[in-house]
Amino acid sequence: MAQSLAAAGQKLERRTVVSVLLFPHQPYASKPYRVLLFRRSDKVSTYRRKLAPIAGSVETYDKSPLHAAWRELKEETSFGPQQIELWRRGAGFEFTDQKVVVVGEGDHQVKGRVWKVWPFAFRLTKETADYSNDVDKLGLKMNFEHLGCQWQNVDDVLSGKILDDCVPRLEVTLGQVWVDPDSILYQALEELRLDHSHGARELATMAVKSLIKIVEHDQQTQRPGDVTEWWKGFQRQAFHLAFNGRPSMAAAISNAVATALKEAKNQIDPSAPNYLENVRQSLDASVAKRGEISRQVSHQFSRFLRDTFRPAAQGRTGEKERIKILTLSSSSTIKTAILHALDADGSLSMELRILESRPLNEGVSFANALTEEAQRRHEPGATGPFIDDRLRIVLASDASVGVLSKDVDLVIIGADRISEAGDVSNKTGSLAAALISKAVTNGTAAVVCISESEKIAVPGAAADHPEEDNDKTELTSSWGKPQPAALWDEMITVRNVYFEWVPAQHIDYYVCEDGTLSTQDIRQRSKRIYEMMNEVFTVEQGLNIFETPGRL
Repeated sequence: MAQSLAAAGQKLERRTVVSVLLFPHQPYASKPYRVLLFRRSDKVSTYRRKLAPIAGSVETYDKSPLHAAWRELKEETSFGPQQIELWRRGAGFEFTDQKVVVVGEGDHQVKGRVWKVWPFAFRLTKETADYSNDVDKLGLKMNFEHLGCQWQNVDDVLSGKILDDCVPRLEVTLGQVWVDPDSILYQALEELRLDHSHGARELATMAVKSLIKIVEHDQQTQRPGDVTEWWKGFQRQAFHLAFNGRPSMAAAISNAVATALKEAKNQIDPSAPNYLENVRQSLDASVAKRGEISRQVSHQFSRFLRDTFRPAAQGRTGEKERIKILTLSSSSTIKTAILHALDADGSLSMELRILESRPLNEGVSFANALTEEAQRRHEPGATGPFIDDRLRIVLASDASVGVLSKDVDLVIIGADRISEAGDVSNKTGSLAAALISKAVTNGTAAVVCISESEKIAVPGAAADHPEEDNDKTELTSSWGKPQPAALWDEMITVRNVYFEWVPAQHIDYYVCEDGTLSTQDIRQRSKRIYEMMNEVFTVEQGLNIFETPGRL
């Protein structure tokens, strides 16, 4: 098909565009499910009087297709982040329309065009939510490109019922971002979205396990068919899990999904009737490998303490003493690394200072997990050396970061995402811990990021990655029930941000499963990860469904 597209579009103009669909604040809240479509005016150059999403070309000055989507929304509707929010991104696709008439200046007409489409789904914010179907209440200010807009039934588009009145391939654009609420994929996306108790590594494993559930479902419900067509559909479901389940943790999730997908594809034999079973077994093996990676990270942290940190620390003090470590909240990666280090070196003693995080108070969970493990080792038949005499834990509020930073040796942070430049996205409070510990210790404290390398993101600036602002009631519920002043809602904005960026300049070491990395190592790995993503998320030769580096 790729060759036929190329042949058909060889002499046609090519245009890369964004196609932006708008949905209610709660897209699945009630049936019929709705999408907002716009009636194109007579002043546009193509598809006049047709129903369409917000659309426009990706210009050379756009940083990314997503940047172009925001720009087009602002230009054509006046809406910005106060009124709408990114909900999902869809896999890019390409098609040729040889019948389209492109009208230029002086009614000059050109027939035919090859379109490369980047689909996006936005939804109304809670403050802008329209529950009455009255588009006049939305406050849209449409420009000359549209005559009006109206809510349409999602099923009417997907079924083809109204496609004669729509721009071409609207059903494909919608199909790239819409997920059947009765599907295994929808359940998996909801699990990722709603899970606020696990970190990026665990969520990445959950995503791969969800791929297994999808394959098992297909084994039970599908007859053996065209493996190529099945794989394309499976790729698109994997794309959703990679990028739409939990965007703030998409580096780890997308890396895990892409790695598993790459290995599974190598197991497909089109002539084998049991290709689904081969894929399932490959995905099972990918899940098993993930546990080994975590153990390797812990092993490398122990080596770091033995070979890099402890000799330097002993050089300062002249004798072995309890290492003072500052960390925050709760991280399964850090917990496992701490326990492994104590197990690997019986002479090692630690004072672990944990900054409690709000509003979920995960620090106490971290401390409790360590004390429970220490207690377990005293039980009959238990394995592992005793650690309660070599581990002391101090737990304090995150506001006490200055106090707990006094004479600290190491500040350990995890990572939910690492940019190509080495900037680290981690739990809010990480930046304060890094900066204040350096100031309080006159620069002697070392800031160490412990993370699996899968959390290294594809090329792109830290600012390009999504910020996760969560349900503010998690925070406000701890305030009791004060009587707010009449102007409270007008004057006060409550934010519940889980993650923040720690610039690379404030991080001394990056420890992963392969050892200690430099920022140059991270940059090179970021490029290789992009190359793998581009290879895995490709549906046809020369036609990928993943965005280009630097345009994310």
